[in-house]
Amino acid sequence: MSITRLRDYEEIHAVVKQYTDGLNVSGEMASKAFHPNASINAEPIQTLYELIDKSGPTTSVAKIDILDTGDKIACVRVAMEGWHGYNFLDFLLLMKTEDGWKIVNKIYTSYER
Repeated sequence: MSITRLRDYEEIHAVVKQYTDGLNVSGEMASKAFHPNASINAEPIQTLYELIDKSGPTTSVAKIDILDTGDKIACVRVAMEGWHGYNFLDFLLLMKTEDGWKIVNKIYTSYER
């Protein structure tokens, strides 16, 4: 694995962490990790930002697993527990853009502890 490849993993992890940290703070903070045209469960990503802001700050925890990467694409799994009493499993698709790695699609489901 080359240094550039390791840097991609670090950058991907940092973007996903920005998203998971943002979930606990504000829609604006989370939005920085997403591409402007991103979607969530086939809906506009703006619905996520509005839900975060409506729900308010919290202290959930997340486990981030980078499942696979290509030249300019990546797939990440996030298990999040304790977001306002809910647990979620996300699959995120990322794309490397001129502005760095961005989440372009999020699909999720909730699960019991």
